[in-house]
Amino acid sequence: MAKSKAEKAAEKALDTARVAVGEAEKAVHKLDKKTKRDAEDLRDRLEAAAKDAKKAVRRAKKTADDARASAKSVAEHVAVPASHTGIPTFRELRDRAKARGIQGYSRMNKAQLLHALGEG
Repeated sequence: MAKSKAEKAAEKALDTARVAVGEAEKAVHKLDKKTKRDAEDLRDRLEAAAKDAKKAVRRAKKTADDARASAKSVAEHVAVPASHTGIPTFRELRDRAKARGIQGYSRMNKAQLLHALGEG
């Protein structure tokens, strides 16, 4: 029996569809390979970034520790102001003398102000 035109057209369409499906599968396979490579590259870059971030954190911590140690060392060598030791400053003494009405306070030095105020 001879095939009808419709059957021949259907077979031709099926062959064309099979070729198209094969090409689509190849394209998907290529995309899968490319996608896998891209994912691997991205993973590698993320790992490198994580390592760099850990290094940066360690460096920042070390820098902060060094700065604290340096500040502590400097603080140990800095003289403590008189106002922090309980000894009044010259200006404080002069203000007290002025408030008490002591004459000549503006020409007195710190020792004289302490004596005039009865604190020394």
